[in-house]
Amino acid sequence: MGKKQWILHEQHSQLAQELAAGLSITPLVAQILINRGITTVEAGRRFLQCDLAETPDPFLMSGMDQAVNRIQRALDGGEQIVVYGDYDADGQTATALLVRALRRLAADPGTVSYYLPDRFDEGYGLNSQAVVALSDEADLLISVDCGIVSHREIIEAHSRGLDVIVTDHHEPGPELPPALAVLNPKQKGCAYPCKDLAGVGIALKLVQGLGVPGWEEYLELAALGTVADLVPLRGENRTIVKRGLERMRDTKNVGLRALMEASGVEVPTAYDLGFRLGPRLNAGGRLGDSARGVRLLLTEDGSEARELAAELSQENTRRQQVEMSILEEAVRAVEKYGLDKRPALVVWGENWHQGVVGIVASRLVELYYRPTVVISVVEGEGVASARSIAGLHLFDTLSACAHLLTKFGGHAMAAGLSLPRENLTGFQKLFEELCAARLTPVDYLPKVRIDAKAQLAQITSELVAELNMLEPHGVGNPYPLLQAEVSVLRTRKVGAENQHLQLTVQDGTVQEMPAIAFGAGADQRELERLAEAVDLAFVPTINEWKGCRTLQLQVREWQAAPGVDNYVRRWMVEAHPWKLGPSYYQSSALQAPDTPRGPVKPHRLVDLRGTYDKIAAVRQRRQGAPTLILVNRAVSVLEVCRALRIGVAGGSEFIGFEHEWLSSEERAELGRSRFTWLVSTGLRLTESSWPAVWLWEPPLTPDIHAQWASLVEEGGEMTAVYGPKDVRELQMHLQREYPDRNALARIYLLLREGGGRLSLAQAADKLEKAGLVGALPAAMGVFSELGLWAVEEGVIIYLPAPDRKLDLEQAVLYNKIMKIREQSTLYLKRSLERGFLQDGLKREN
Repeated sequence: MGKKQWILHEQHSQLAQELAAGLSITPLVAQILINRGITTVEAGRRFLQCDLAETPDPFLMSGMDQAVNRIQRALDGGEQIVVYGDYDADGQTATALLVRALRRLAADPGTVSYYLPDRFDEGYGLNSQAVVALSDEADLLISVDCGIVSHREIIEAHSRGLDVIVTDHHEPGPELPPALAVLNPKQKGCAYPCKDLAGVGIALKLVQGLGVPGWEEYLELAALGTVADLVPLRGENRTIVKRGLERMRDTKNVGLRALMEASGVEVPTAYDLGFRLGPRLNAGGRLGDSARGVRLLLTEDGSEARELAAELSQENTRRQQVEMSILEEAVRAVEKYGLDKRPALVVWGENWHQGVVGIVASRLVELYYRPTVVISVVEGEGVASARSIAGLHLFDTLSACAHLLTKFGGHAMAAGLSLPRENLTGFQKLFEELCAARLTPVDYLPKVRIDAKAQLAQITSELVAELNMLEPHGVGNPYPLLQAEVSVLRTRKVGAENQHLQLTVQDGTVQEMPAIAFGAGADQRELERLAEAVDLAFVPTINEWKGCRTLQLQVREWQAAPGVDNYVRRWMVEAHPWKLGPSYYQSSALQAPDTPRGPVKPHRLVDLRGTYDKIAAVRQRRQGAPTLILVNRAVSVLEVCRALRIGVAGGSEFIGFEHEWLSSEERAELGRSRFTWLVSTGLRLTESSWPAVWLWEPPLTPDIHAQWASLVEEGGEMTAVYGPKDVRELQMHLQREYPDRNALARIYLLLREGGGRLSLAQAADKLEKAGLVGALPAAMGVFSELGLWAVEEGVIIYLPAPDRKLDLEQAVLYNKIMKIREQSTLYLKRSLERGFLQDGLKREN
């Protein structure tokens, strides 16, 4: 995952405790409510209950009285009413909602009709040509989700005897349009408290004001349009969506039911509205006739509904294909010209479909996190959609480019604009300069806003149930994002294309917890490298699979947890996966059997041989107390140290390693460190003694056994925790690193393929691929003794083959190797016998 800025919400523990007590929730969930602006018990109660009876009186909205009176007069007089909508999902649902309600009130439902402009031929909002045509057919026009800036068109309508009521949620200009009534809570002086209603939300308030019986059934359409239009899910919007989703499960709306079936949705969520149903309605407006969505939501014919829903699904698939094609073309341009290194992205292409450039702009922001303008150039004119990032007010920035633009409009985060082809490069240059001046380097880091830090033990099914009370989630009420520092025990790629990553993590409060990181399959190697300490930003969930319900962390982001910089971390994290020299794979004690050692002092023996989970055993019995953990080879030191630092909570803070190949600088660091657990071969620790020594592997010889025992302090204990698996692995080590006749012949032939002359590094690379890198020192010694190789200045040189057949038995080193291998193999077999550890000292079972 790319670099992002993690921001932890300010934590208010005292207030969280008060809210928790007053609302009967955990302090963790109370803190999340505080982060959403809920700071009193009463506000929390309203947030959680979403009581429709507590939504504001519609007549608090300026213009509601006038609008209701004029509509009622039209209904009473049998006047022709036309609802003028918009081509997006908000406009379509608002149109269908208001038409349904008015037809229910009208003596003749045929007096109520609707009109949606064509996205490409007519554009957004009221247009004069449509107004002229509609004035010949209707007496009253009611706009939904548009009209707040249509001054000229409304004057035209009135001049032709067509009364106009505007309902719109977009930002008003300095002056309101001259309509009979304007319903927009954002207008100056409006007392309506919820300023963030979508267009369909304002249509719903008008229906309430009209006193339509059973108005609650329209909550379904209001919920769909509200989520699809990305308005904040706070206050009344939250209530609309929450109650609308509940009703939608058993909807009587034939078209809505067909749309759900075509989308594969049974029990709808806010996610389904925003990413399954909404896009299908939008696709109709983006690629063709948006009125199909309204027809679908109005029809009572099941066959027609299924046909329209299938058609919109096909349009959505086509929209995705068109979007992907343009996105790929845009990405190629970004990569070719290095636009992602500039302060902003401005890309254009010939005849890009104007219906999807906004989505492409959003995708580019997700990929590169830059203010982005995507322009479709058609017949010399560029039509564009722009998307911003936090920190840049897009409308204000475009205002500074106005002299280069034909027209533009929008708000802080999104905008539309057009400009002549000849101004493209000038606009690109100026827009980049403005973004560079108005944004800081930190602004270019995507933000990850953390609600609270948690321990995995706090993640329970009861917590998930409480968090579910915070739904629906969306803009203004994001999914609760928690942070935990964990170690990653295991990873596994999943998904049809291995695009997802399953994790098993722990933090000491919980031994294992499953997690899933969608789309993070490519991060597997990096996560495994950093496994000892990773920060996860996650949403707690319940995973249901084949009737089983299990807790699961849904990982949204991750980063390396901060750690102390020392030689151990550099080896465990930065240098992993390791590329080790041959010496790391050999037991130095076997090459130096006369290593000096101190006396063996009286100590206790603890026999835990055969323990299934060695890490759990040492974690449980030692709990961070001073412990020396012994193995035979430097490579095993590294492997065991890494496994312990991952498997023991906080292990990266107190577990270190030592072996005979440490550099002088690393050994000096070791001397200054405060590791309480040390993984070692024990060869260089002859002057130290430990209260607890754990034999992680069996010793290879009696001398090694005695040397390890000498490291236990008087009255301490030596614990044997190895088992049959460790014995088998060491036996295989002896076969690999102390090669017999066949293995030596294989090495000789394998390395001769290089032409008879190769560096030690090249030889090690070849043997590593064959699993024989640890045998290189033995092979070098034997072949040099027999006159088959010369090793000069780090280069192996094949010498001419001798005239007579060589007898390996005549090589002193070969005989020594075979003797070591034979004696150690026999000693390993004994290491599991009952009396192996007995030496006359007291023993504990």
